[in-house]
Amino acid sequence: MQHAKWIRFIAQFAQLSRRQRQAGIALLRGNTPHDATVALLESVAQPHLACPACHSCHAHRHGHAHGLQRYRCVPCGRTFNALTGTPLARLRHKSLWLAYADCLLASASVRKAASQLGVHRNTTFRWRHRFLTLARTDRPLCLHGIAEA
Repeated sequence: MQHAKWIRFIAQFAQLSRRQRQAGIALLRGNTPHDATVALLESVAQPHLACPACHSCHAHRHGHAHGLQRYRCVPCGRTFNALTGTPLARLRHKSLWLAYADCLLASASVRKAASQLGVHRNTTFRWRHRFLTLARTDRPLCLHGIAEA
């Protein structure tokens, strides 16, 4: 890049909002919240990866979509990812999910969470129901050892 263009480019950083500057810094560091969320989702789903349609464990990697690894089932030919068949399927803004989970744990209201994350209150309302549904379905089948009620 030419020196004059570089100087103009750097001068534009003063016009960015605080949130935009933080997003730029995170992007340059390479540890964006989206990457962290995707890594967490794929690490949790990897051990029990099975086709949601035919429940076969024989699947091949089949590209990426929206940051998530897609898989193709060999017996039935359908494609799926780590979120297929879960309450989090088809939700957007993956980069904000971990921050929203923190808001849920802090018992923040829908409006407060929306203002903290910079999304509409309807989005956080919809997410609340999906996240709580996920928590309800993510239970062990049977308990081992000492368990208290």
